[in-house]
Amino acid sequence: MDQDKQETFDEMVGPVGSTAERLWLLATRRAHRTANKLRVSARKRFPYILPARGPLSDLDGGIEMSAHIFSRDPLVLYIPVGGPRPLHPLAAVGRRLAARRATFLLMPMWTMERPAIVAQMGRDLAWYAARFPRHEVIFLCNNEEERRLIVGVGGNAMFSNHNLMISEDVFRPLPDVPVVFDAVYNGRISPMKRHYLAFEIDRLVHVTYSIGELTPPAARAFIRRLQAQSPRHRIANPIVDGLPGRLTSAEVNLVYNQAAVGLCLSAAEGAMYSSMEYLMAGLPIVSTPSLGGRDVYFDPDYCLIVEPEPTAIRRAVDRLRDRAIPREEIRGRTLEKVRAQRLELTAFLSALLRRKGSSAPPLEKWPFSGTEGLMRWATVREIAALVSEPDRA
Repeated sequence: MDQDKQETFDEMVGPVGSTAERLWLLATRRAHRTANKLRVSARKRFPYILPARGPLSDLDGGIEMSAHIFSRDPLVLYIPVGGPRPLHPLAAVGRRLAARRATFLLMPMWTMERPAIVAQMGRDLAWYAARFPRHEVIFLCNNEEERRLIVGVGGNAMFSNHNLMISEDVFRPLPDVPVVFDAVYNGRISPMKRHYLAFEIDRLVHVTYSIGELTPPAARAFIRRLQAQSPRHRIANPIVDGLPGRLTSAEVNLVYNQAAVGLCLSAAEGAMYSSMEYLMAGLPIVSTPSLGGRDVYFDPDYCLIVEPEPTAIRRAVDRLRDRAIPREEIRGRTLEKVRAQRLELTAFLSALLRRKGSSAPPLEKWPFSGTEGLMRWATVREIAALVSEPDRA
């Protein structure tokens, strides 16, 4: 692991065919990281420095973000945020909605338990409030520490872990599906996912995909590294041109049902959707210590947190596999916790709509349909146009 407790490049790609190939992979990786840093640097600053009008005002319109229109009247948007300057998508879309009354529910995709990031965010919140007084910003935090830090810099925040959004209708135990793997790990191709920690597990299945954190050649080397581990290790995704294709949520759930234990191996991220997917499917969990809030719904009866060492991970997996805890018990106890917090958020949202002038009756049921509907990505320009469309039946 490196100083950030992430997987090193060597641990990700393993041995390569030749010295020349290795040098080429390292050179393309450095170039990719440099280009990505420049792109991210421009993207996170543009919304704060561009003029409100004129030919330069739309330079941030190509920034990609996700926004779910929770309500059009009053206007309430649910927006995932993260990265080194988390509020840049809010600033970009907020500039285009400055004349409208709007409420933004911000869901941290990445842990806010980072004092330097939160300090900058406090300054950005003050900047935003001064320029867009018709907007209200509310953070839905993944744990209490995150809420405390955001409140400490002047943010309006409540505890509401984003794993509440996982659909129990999609992720669930399936009858008559044989367990053929000791564990499953759903983790994208990224150093922070630390796949190598699972390499001592005897029978392991991976669900993985690329979002461009590694160059295609390096991602292919990573896939070869996974494939070389053991004849009893498998990648569930279809491999196309050396890279993993995507699986549907139903296909991912089927993979979960073929495994005895779910793995969570990162040191820091958001609340980790797949941790709740495992629990909804009835899988016990082996996790490393982490920041981000994925442990909010863990129970020591079926969730073990162990040191980030391959042998410790394997032993914990063997222990939970051998206990054979009924899946419906894990799912049922998880849903009890989830439903209680969903009721709290539903009541909060009903009160919010009423406070904003809605005459509609209080919400009677959970108003979200799952993460697939909430995480639809588009450009800031496209989202602003969608929000500005006339009300539809």
